Amino acid sequence: METSLRVSLLELSRGAQSPLCPWLREGHGNRWAKPPQAPSALQAERRCSPAGKGLVLSSSEGMLGEMGEESPPTHKPLGQILLWWWGGEQGAKPQPPGQDHLPEPLCCPPGQDQAPAGRGWAEGVNAGRVTGWTKRFVSQARYVETLLVADASMVSFYGEDNHILTLMSMAARIYKHPSLKNSINLVVVKVLVVDEAAAGPEVSDNGGLTLRNFCSWQQKFNPLSDRHPEHYDTAILLTRQDFCGHQSCDTLGVADIGTMCDRNKSCSVIEDEGLQAAYTLAHELGHVLSMPHDDSKTCERLFGPLGKHHMMAPLFIHLNKTQPWSPCSAMYLTEFLDGGHGDCLLDAPADPLALPAELPGRGPLYSLDQQCQQIFGKEFQHCPNTTEEDICAQLWCRTDSGEPLCHTKNGSLPWADGTPCKAGGLCWDGRCVPQDALKPQVMEGIGDRRAGFSYRHCDSPKPQHGGRYCEGQRAKYQSCHTDECPPDGKSFREQQCEKYNSYNFTDLEGNRLEWVPKYAGVSPRDRCKLFCRARGRSEFKVFEAKVIDGTLCGPETLSICVHGQCIKAGCDHVVGSSKKLDKCGVCGGNGSTWEKGYGYNDIVTIPAGATNIDIKQRSHRGVRHDGNYLALRTLEGKYLLNGDFAISAMEQDILIKGTILKYSGSMTTLERLQSFRQLPEPLTVQLLTIASEVFPPKVKYTFFIPKDVPFSKQKGKEKKSANVIRPMLTSQWVLGDWSECSKTCGSGWQRRTVDCRDVEGQTSSTCDRALKPEDIKPCGDVPCPLWRLGPWSPCSQTCGEGVRTRNASCIDYAGKITAPEKCSSPGPPPHLQNYP
Repeated sequence: METSLRVSLLELSRGAQSPLCPWLREGHGNRWAKPPQAPSALQAERRCSPAGKGLVLSSSEGMLGEMGEESPPTHKPLGQILLWWWGGEQGAKPQPPGQDHLPEPLCCPPGQDQAPAGRGWAEGVNAGRVTGWTKRFVSQARYVETLLVADASMVSFYGEDNHILTLMSMAARIYKHPSLKNSINLVVVKVLVVDEAAAGPEVSDNGGLTLRNFCSWQQKFNPLSDRHPEHYDTAILLTRQDFCGHQSCDTLGVADIGTMCDRNKSCSVIEDEGLQAAYTLAHELGHVLSMPHDDSKTCERLFGPLGKHHMMAPLFIHLNKTQPWSPCSAMYLTEFLDGGHGDCLLDAPADPLALPAELPGRGPLYSLDQQCQQIFGKEFQHCPNTTEEDICAQLWCRTDSGEPLCHTKNGSLPWADGTPCKAGGLCWDGRCVPQDALKPQVMEGIGDRRAGFSYRHCDSPKPQHGGRYCEGQRAKYQSCHTDECPPDGKSFREQQCEKYNSYNFTDLEGNRLEWVPKYAGVSPRDRCKLFCRARGRSEFKVFEAKVIDGTLCGPETLSICVHGQCIKAGCDHVVGSSKKLDKCGVCGGNGSTWEKGYGYNDIVTIPAGATNIDIKQRSHRGVRHDGNYLALRTLEGKYLLNGDFAISAMEQDILIKGTILKYSGSMTTLERLQSFRQLPEPLTVQLLTIASEVFPPKVKYTFFIPKDVPFSKQKGKEKKSANVIRPMLTSQWVLGDWSECSKTCGSGWQRRTVDCRDVEGQTSSTCDRALKPEDIKPCGDVPCPLWRLGPWSPCSQTCGEGVRTRNASCIDYAGKITAPEKCSSPGPPPHLQNYP
């Protein structure tokens, strides 16, 4: 069946008029949707347009017209309006979402873990998260840009009533409560109303399947660019369909955990039951923001029993509005945001829809009779004989047939907040309170000290009734006990793994396992989890979600873990320090405390009779003439190659009593000596180091000798380098060179080859796999600089041609302005707009 998409523009109050249509209707009919506040038959709306001064007219007859001063009026049947119409010149092609074109605002004056049995919530399984970098331990304003979708069952029940925005307004008020310990702003950037079921996502009584269908369906409406004014971070479907979860058919909502900022999975499905659906919406959105149920094992282990009256309780009974969020929910949300998983929420919306400001009970859509109808059905009305103690506390309803039996549900069903009650008061949290008791407050917060951290709490006093939560740095930290550990002692991470030796883990044969740190194959974002490997085996476990603060992020970095995040530190182990090891290995030194070894240093003496000689010296990071060169000398002291500090740049053959050694020359990045015939006399391979250079050498050598030929791997006067690999006398792991880091900043990887070779240099399978060195390691742990955009300035002209500007700064990981070329994109985002 072919379906078409139609547009329905609703006259809503917005911060600034935008020519994009935030309210859309999907279906067959050419119906012109009524706005939440019923308009007159003909409405006129002033819009700015690059094409000139125009007036857009809309009428209830399904026509849209445009009149300009220099062109005759045009009329378009509503059925031909394209969904992604942008107010340009006539004949301009529409721009669908997903393309690179990004229309800017016009510069013109405005004119599944399933819930248990019972009526509750269900959640999905953990899903992948999108990662990114942001300031850690900083409370920043977050904006959850949302798409709201009402299916055909909602349209059939509510008609054109503004119910879904009321639900969003109630949920937004819950997310403003200070018990969440974060500044979360729920905003709506787009609303889709599905007139006909065939035009929307497939909705059934299978909650999980409905969620998957909706997640797939909503993607086509989301512009790819996060800067697009209608790009959204999450999508919410509201339906009157009664659906089932994995274990129960009393499910109120379904969502996946921790999927915020994932455009393919950041979505939820809500069953509407009147104003109670606002709590379901807030609950499922909590799952999307990574919050588990309050009765999860982790929550109970950290905080003990949390009760059943917080927002993330598995069963909805009654919400404690004095503390709607449990400390476990606040902790999970804070870690989710501090871990960089919610960075898509940092951009403020350009033009959000205005949510109803009044409490729902004060509006015309939620009288006591209407509240009963939304929950129980259209044949119900409010019971008139409410007792004194039930005023605001319990909603009782009966059918309009006049039967004396009154109904309620959930054990606690309070009247909607704002419902008028006795003595001119209003209902609030099940109590009748004076109207002036509901004024918002905003406070700045104070700090205290604990365990090396300085915490800033937003409780002096706490914001109330939707007041703004404190923003800024929520925690400061400093290093302590920075003395070096004994050189022969165990690392801090080793000690943490060894703690689990006492748990008596055993293998299938009953052998007790000992645990050592695991580094290889651990993702950069997981470096601060406690990965431990069974000694001598490949089996590993993640024993802790966070290592103890102060643990190094890895064996080859100075960064340390703080609250599960890898934080830059210096070689003095102080957080934020820029001290580095100098070339002598001295922290903060200038390289003058040690004398650099230079000149000729013996590597190995190859005995007579050796064959298949292969000696390689790889230049440091591919730099030619890195100051290290191969040299060759006889036992009598005569130099055959690169003696007397004279370097042979060109390729040459070295003749020794009929045997030829091929030399690559020093001009190459891989300096090499090779011979395939027996060596007639012993030769000593040396490394010549030039004093003015500081690059470390990388030398590898292999050769084969008869078993009856004596060979000593090291002579008394040899100076062995840590970078020289000795001859392979048994099967062992042969290591390649580390590649360059895949990224100069952010989370990158270095790789190398690790092969098992026997004494003849052939591939072998006899090496101990448990002792296999790592072939990949993280690198580039310094976050990449990012563009920070300021707000657009006012238009320079009130009419005619004008210009708007904004600042674009390249910010490094410390929050300081750095050179623009260090930011990833070739240039800053647009920061200048011209409009006629």
